[in-house]
Amino acid sequence: MVDVGVERGVPVPACLDGSGVDENALADDAAHVRAWQELTVAQNLVRATGDAPGLGLEVGSRIPLRKYSVLGFALLASPTLREAAAVGLRYLELTFAMVGIHLQEDGNEVRLVLDDGLVPPPVRHFFIEREIANIRAILDTIVGRPFTPLRLDLRFPQPEKSAPYEAFDDVPTAFGAPRNAIVTLAAVLEQSLPQADQRTMQVCERECRLLLARRTDAGFAARVRELLMQWPDGIPDMGVAAAALHVSTRTLHRRLAVEGTSYRRLVDAARHARAVEMLSTVGLGVDQIAVRLGYADAAAFIRAFRRWTGATPGAYRTQSVRNLSRAHE
Repeated sequence: MVDVGVERGVPVPACLDGSGVDENALADDAAHVRAWQELTVAQNLVRATGDAPGLGLEVGSRIPLRKYSVLGFALLASPTLREAAAVGLRYLELTFAMVGIHLQEDGNEVRLVLDDGLVPPPVRHFFIEREIANIRAILDTIVGRPFTPLRLDLRFPQPEKSAPYEAFDDVPTAFGAPRNAIVTLAAVLEQSLPQADQRTMQVCERECRLLLARRTDAGFAARVRELLMQWPDGIPDMGVAAAALHVSTRTLHRRLAVEGTSYRRLVDAARHARAVEMLSTVGLGVDQIAVRLGYADAAAFIRAFRRWTGATPGAYRTQSVRNLSRAHE
């Protein structure tokens, strides 16, 4: 994303603004970038380029299969395209996908549906384009030749300039469709893959399971808390948070329940912590803080804050200022 941004005249600091990603980390293969940080960079890029058509296609086409490490090998070694699809969807959390993805069979056709309802509206277009281009690049690699879908369905309107979609000139594209989907014949799923190797696939799948287990062992609730505390604009609803964490809403709910908590409880705690931080260090009014924390109005925020602390936001801020003054005396 940063490379494409720079090529389009967006400086690196502008791409990374608010993401917490250090510029030096871009060249560090061992650096870990969180989903919310990736989302922030995408928002910066889309905003700086005016949501240019084809921006996501350009980024997605630059993500080769090798970037998926062991999952990429599992896809490559799958016996058939159907099994590769099953592996990819089973370990979707190990991919770069920011949208929901599922396979839908309908008679002679099969659709790989991309759900854009799980990401913020400003970057939906971008991420759908990115995933479509990346999926096609992956298919080209594992099939061993250019993969041509039967049809491409896109929910957004046809752009005024079709140049960005020249890479899909060989694919009929339906803009304004009811869903985003890569459509092909169901029989295609049964085709054998040229580098199929059952043993390699099994070994790689085992490693994928271990990777997922490590993420779970690290504490899923802790990951959700971090996401809520660092979210750049307000508090995301549960579907958006799930997408940022590369899981379904149902999985998010289930994992939090296993750890004895809930999304609502974590949101409440994050609002409390962020409210205290903003009242203590940021010169925002109560109305502005209420909006940033996703409350319908200031009154709702004041009631919540009184429940947390026993004081109104105004009284808490006044006391914080006094304490700070005393500390400096």
